[in-house]
This record gives sequence, structure tokens and C-alpha cells, in this order.
Amino acid sequence: MPTRLSHLCLAAAVLLGVAQPAAHADDYPSKPIRFIVPFSAGGQLDYVARLVAQPMGENLKQNVIVENVSGGGGNIGGMKAANAAPDGYTVLEYGGNYPIAKHLSPDLAYDPIGGFELVSGISIAPHVVLVADKLPVHNLGELAAYAKAHPGVLNYGSPGIGSSMNLTFEVIKQHFGIDAVHVPYRGGSNVLNDLAGGQISVGVVAVAPAMPMIKAGKIRAIAVTSSERVAALPGVATVAESGFPGYSSGSWAGLAVPKGTPKAVVERLNQAVRAAVADARVREDLLTQSFTPIAGTPEELAARVRQESDSYGPLIKRLGLRAE
Repeated sequence: MPTRLSHLCLAAAVLLGVAQPAAHADDYPSKPIRFIVPFSAGGQLDYVARLVAQPMGENLKQNVIVENVSGGGGNIGGMKAANAAPDGYTVLEYGGNYPIAKHLSPDLAYDPIGGFELVSGISIAPHVVLVADKLPVHNLGELAAYAKAHPGVLNYGSPGIGSSMNLTFEVIKQHFGIDAVHVPYRGGSNVLNDLAGGQISVGVVAVAPAMPMIKAGKIRAIAVTSSERVAALPGVATVAESGFPGYSSGSWAGLAVPKGTPKAVVERLNQAVRAAVADARVREDLLTQSFTPIAGTPEELAARVRQESDSYGPLIKRLGLRAE
């Protein structure tokens, strides 16, 4: 028969169990934090993660260790983060590939949207629409006119089926009536090399990696997808200026943690991310590489995710796209 002492011990254990998450949050962080980048080292998202990891660590008074877990369009790293303990010691560089993956890969073993608590945005980088130097085209209007005059001739390269660049240009194609067949690649560098070599006529990649070939005159930039012109390409019009009012898109990065992470931990990470992005050196480095800082609230990042999911979901379905 249970004694009064056993009842008291049971009650204390229950209360202790309820109190543990709050106590854990109060002590957070008490050990190094693993920062999963779901793509290989050397890319633009890896650059952003390593740029903010050090100042985040200084703010949190713990090491923030970047770990590249690439593959599956970011889904291998995403699944690893989603399945980690929801204690704030595993964070994920969360990007626009996840709301796309929700529709592009519906049979994933994890939920690329619902499996996470969103922390904050970090940065966004615009895409640039490029043409081969031999193509007599200098803006989107001229590209549309060329496509109409030469039906079935144009093709365009992107870093892969269902990438934000692929979907961006499909939207642009539809709006301007451009006839061009998609040629998927496994990375932006391959797109740039074949564009410069004349194997493809149009390419869509991020601004920063395209700049050396643009400056060398091997390829030509005809539009950027940001809401305002890019400092590195002041003479290149935005898609909105080119005849698509209000349009903007880009490759963005943020921070997320596994679903169920205590709110106090999310708030502490949010504060650390925002402080890192506000650091003068970090901000200057981002802007120099054509990244725009977008650190903010979890709600602001959630609104971005919803907007892209609602926008790209129907497009992916209409195009019949599936993950490679």
C-alpha cells in the first residue's frame, strides 16, 4: 500500500519533471552548440553560417560549431536536425529549400516545415538572370522578343529541379511569355561554366558566384530578382523594373531548431542571431557579397515560409516537378 512518503516523492518527481525544461532554458547554453549547414562547404549558405557562427558564440559564451551535412537538396541535414533533441544544442541553417521540399518531396521521412521551431532570418541574396555573351539580349524585354522570334531555340540552366532559381525563372517565363527549356544542373558553378561556354543560352544563379564571369565579360547580367538594384550591378534592372511590378525573390537563410525546443531557448538564440547580424563587420561582409540582412522575429520568418510555400506549391504541382 502506498505510503504518504511515496505519494510525496511521486508528486515531487512530477513537479521536477515539469520544472526541468524551464530550468534547462535558464541555464542555456551550458555546452557547445552544433550548427548544421545542410549543404557542402564553400557555398553561399556555408559562407553565411560561418560568418555568423563566431559572433553568435561570443554572445552565447559557448562555441558554435559549424557542421556540413549535405545531400538530398538539404534534406539529409534537415532530417538530422529535425530528429535531434529539442534542447537548443542542435540548430539548422534553414532556407528556402525547405518550403519547396514540402511540395517537391511529399514522401520525406520528416516534415520540412512543421518539424521545426523557427528562430530568425539571417540574410537573403538575389538571383541574377544571365545570358551567354553571344546572345544579342540585354534585358528581359529583349529576351522575350528573341524567344518569340526564335521559338524552340532557347534553354536555361539552374542549380537543379525545384531549386529556388528554377522556380524563379519559371515564374518569370510565364509572366513575360518566354519560351525556354529547363536544363537542370547540380550546382551554380556548372551553370556558369556551360553558359560561358555556350552550351546553354540563359542561366539563373545567385549574384555573388556569378560576379567574376560577369566582370570578365564571359556572360551578361540582364536582370536581378531583388526588390532594389544590387550594389555590385548598379546598371542591371530588377525584374520588377523590367515589367513585373512587385516581383522579388532570392536565396535566403535563417535559423531553426527541432520542434518542441523551449520558447526561452528559442528567444535566446533569436537574440544571439540578431546581435550577430547587427555586428558592423558581419553586416559589411554580407552587403559586400550582395546579401541583405533579414534578421528578425520568429513570426517574420514564419510569414516568409508560408508565403513561399503558398507560392511555390501550386507552381510545383502545375509543372509536375518531383525531386531528383
